[in-house]
Amino acid sequence: MFNEIINDLLNFSGIRLISIDLNNLMGLTAISKKFNLDFDDAYQYVAAEEYNLTLVSFDSDFDRTERGRKTPAEILGKT
Repeated sequence: MFNEIINDLLNFSGIRLISIDLNNLMGLTAISKKFNLDFDDAYQYVAAEEYNLTLVSFDSDFDRTERGRKTPAEILGKT
């Protein structure tokens, strides 16, 4: 079941996995402390910085960061 979900997400949805370089990986702790983010949020923030991406999330923790976030509704034009 889990493998089917992963397969559907990665092969058919257009979702892509990205990674961050070693220097940025080493900076996760500093970003986590700076914005009071947990590990996965800090990783997403750093990845958005590295690839110049817009963070799209329901998670309001990103609101206290320099990049901020867009809600899914904002992206879909429903606000």
